[in-house]
Amino acid sequence: MIPIDFAAVAQRVAGRGWRPFPGLQETKVPAMRGWPGLNQAEWDCADLAAVIDEYQPAVAYCCCLAVQPEIAVIDIDITNLEHADIAARLADDILGQTPLVRIGLPPKCVRIYRNGGSVRSRKLHPLEIYSGSGQVVGFGWHQKAGRPYLWPNASPLDLNTNSAEIPAVMPVQLDRFINELFKFVPRRLLPTCQGRPGGAGRLQTIGERLRTLTMRYGSWRYAAGIVLSEAREGCRNETGWTVVASAAGRGIPEHVVWQLFEEHFSGWDGFSESDLASAIERTRPVQQPSSMTFSS
Repeated sequence: MIPIDFAAVAQRVAGRGWRPFPGLQETKVPAMRGWPGLNQAEWDCADLAAVIDEYQPAVAYCCCLAVQPEIAVIDIDITNLEHADIAARLADDILGQTPLVRIGLPPKCVRIYRNGGSVRSRKLHPLEIYSGSGQVVGFGWHQKAGRPYLWPNASPLDLNTNSAEIPAVMPVQLDRFINELFKFVPRRLLPTCQGRPGGAGRLQTIGERLRTLTMRYGSWRYAAGIVLSEAREGCRNETGWTVVASAAGRGIPEHVVWQLFEEHFSGWDGFSESDLASAIERTRPVQQPSSMTFSS
């Protein structure tokens, strides 16, 4: 039976050097405040045992994994089958064949490597790279897939974080992988409605368009409504994350963000309400509770 509960796997994966914490099974939103502390320090055994006892019933919580600096996680959010196959082949050829491949709703997948040196987190939709920040679901029930998250070859239950079976990747390898991939798979960009008079116009990222509209109208909220209404297939996830991150940076109240999405967003098929909740949680400033300790 494939484990799906935080309590069922937390101590075992922590024993192998991973950084587990509870997430809400239904939405995958982190349930434990202070979890970003795990990006930099491993669990204290007593504290982990206390958290396992606290987050009950066990079936309500999936197991998320905070990504420590020694690990590099490549989240490939590609839904086109042909493009996903290209990404898989390029990853194997350039980054190495990692045994740690996690599948939620295929063909999307997460690939885990060791950090060979100086790899940093960054968003390059449809790619996201995590190292020393962020988190991914390790074990849980995938609502859309109607089954648990899968690890076809090996999982954090089987391998230590420093296992030689996990390929180590260097920044130069990642740069090559990214450059080669985007020769076949388009970056998720949002075109402007029209270019300069007499010009051919140019592509803007969603963040650039949001900033441009904010300056034009003098209202971030009005600009965000326009950007959300423009969300189309292929850029809905990028649009959602961009608006949430911008709102967090400006201190926009969460209820305002929810209202904007409810009134203007046209991309729920590509960015669900649970995705919105997760995005807000990830961008929310969190202070580590004084009662929680991690061993260094």
